[in-house]
Amino acid sequence: MNVSEHIVVGSDRYITVPESLQKIGVQFDHNAETITFDCPRYWDGHDLSMMKIYINYMRPNDSFGAYLCNDAEIDSMDDTIMHFDWTISKHVTSASGSLNFLVCVKKVDGEGEEVNHWNSELNTEMYISTGLETETIVEESYPDIVAQLLE
Repeated sequence: MNVSEHIVVGSDRYITVPESLQKIGVQFDHNAETITFDCPRYWDGHDLSMMKIYINYMRPNDSFGAYLCNDAEIDSMDDTIMHFDWTISKHVTSASGSLNFLVCVKKVDGEGEEVNHWNSELNTEMYISTGLETETIVEESYPDIVAQLLE
């Protein structure tokens, strides 16, 4: 992966994923990769960097998840852009195939009522490669048999 590449949310809300980031990981990866997003800071006069930022995703097995980005920063060269990260967990990579996601930004008031809610367009360019997971319990429970089989 090229660490200098970021996923870009454009002023048209469309998400651009560089080819090098389209494979988000291999099935069963866990907290092994963090991806940075570049996103407009302002939308219709609202400062999105002051709100809660989520990555909402649909996994290849059609189940859903959300990741809360707690690290929004204003770009040091252009204060109209903000950056935030998504660390890819095992929940995201538990199934191989196409991963759909969008950026969701929300602000709620003291009573928990939604004040603002902004979404990017849905992106369908990312995927998770097929992996292979073994049960470590077999190796721990039967070390002699495992060693014999390997010989």
